[in-house]
Amino acid sequence: MNERTVNTWKWISTIAFFVAAIMLSSNIEISKWGFVIFAFGHGIYSVLFTKLKDWPMVAHGVGFLLIDLYGIWNWFG
Repeated sequence: MNERTVNTWKWISTIAFFVAAIMLSSNIEISKWGFVIFAFGHGIYSVLFTKLKDWPMVAHGVGFLLIDLYGIWNWFG
């Protein structure tokens, strides 16, 4: 995977994190969808860092993805 592709996916994830954080912080009717957007961003991170064999960041991404899935289950389930 080339550096440009890696950076593009990192920026997509970063933007998703900011959008999700703003949604959750706003405490409005659609705030719960922030967990879905967080899960999207952490899923990208998990796959990306697995391909790069950056195991601490894989653990970070997977750990937060599990928290996001709990949030999704809690709010939508």
